[in-house]
Formats: sequence, C-alpha cells, structure tokens
Amino acid sequence: MAKEKIKKEKAPKTKQQKLAIGFGIALLILFVLVGGTKIAINPNMPTYNNYAYMIMPKSVDTVFEEQDLTLYIEKNKDFDKTKNQPLEAFKVYYYKDNDTSTKKIYLKNGSTLKGEKEQSNLMVLQFLGSATITDGIIRNALNKALIVLFVLLAFYLIYLWYVIWSIKEDKKRENRIQ
Repeated sequence: MAKEKIKKEKAPKTKQQKLAIGFGIALLILFVLVGGTKIAINPNMPTYNNYAYMIMPKSVDTVFEEQDLTLYIEKNKDFDKTKNQPLEAFKVYYYKDNDTSTKKIYLKNGSTLKGEKEQSNLMVLQFLGSATITDGIIRNALNKALIVLFVLLAFYLIYLWYVIWSIKEDKKRENRIQ
C-alpha cells in the first residue's frame, strides 16, 4: 500500500489574523512613504531642486533702487549640476512696471540684481530663505511621523506576538482535547 499524504486543511484566518495582516501592510506603506520622502528631500539627492522649487514662494516683493519690484522664480532648464553652482538651478525675473503681460526680464546670471553702484544682491536667497521655514516644518513633521511609526511598530510586534501565541495555545488545547 502506498502512503497517502494527508493534506492539512488551512484554517480560515481569524479576525485577529486579518487585522494583524491589514495593520502590518498599512504600517509598511506608511514607513515607505515617510522614509521615501525623507530620502527625497535630502540635499544630496537629484530630486532636491524640485523639492526646493515646490516649497519656495512663487513671488517676492522687494525694493531695489527706490523701485518696488515683484520678483518671480522658475527652474533653470539649462542647469547642469556638474557645471553650474547650486543657486543657478533657478532663474529670477520680473516684469517692467509689474505688468505681467509684458516680456519677462531675467536678472543677471538668473539670480543677481545689480544697481548703479554695482552692488550685487542674490535674489535667489530671498526665495530660499522663505523656503527654509517651510522645509523646517516639513522635516519636523516627518521626524515626528517616524517616531509615531516606530511606536506603532512596537505595538504591532507585541500584537503580532500575541496573535501567534494565541494560535499556538489554541492548537495545544485542540491536541489535548483529541
């Protein structure tokens, strides 16, 4: 006689198991999102200029040579990370008499206002200065989110241990009864 393999029937998942699996998947997704965002906003990453541009104000009001100017910023399409300085990743421009229907007037080197006295003002720094406040808020929120996620991970691992222990105890009781 040939020995027949006895197939064990898998017991349907309990509510606890389904909850543990769902919570684990949600926790994993949150870790990937928060961790990925922290990596993407690192200044050494190629995505940093896009991030910086996203959090910069799109316009800044300033006074230059007794004239009120509204300056605007855009990404420099010709920026080459290997050839250009980091501040050259952006171009700053304004409109004559603040008339947005006229042609854009780009600042020297895309970022510098030079007056009659040849005093140079790096206007990109005004945009970046405003962006650093937003950046600090975002980084602080991400750090707090990671702390909360680690605490949730600890609770999840304790809960997971409980579910596994509970299943083993149920099997031991079933074996004692049989």
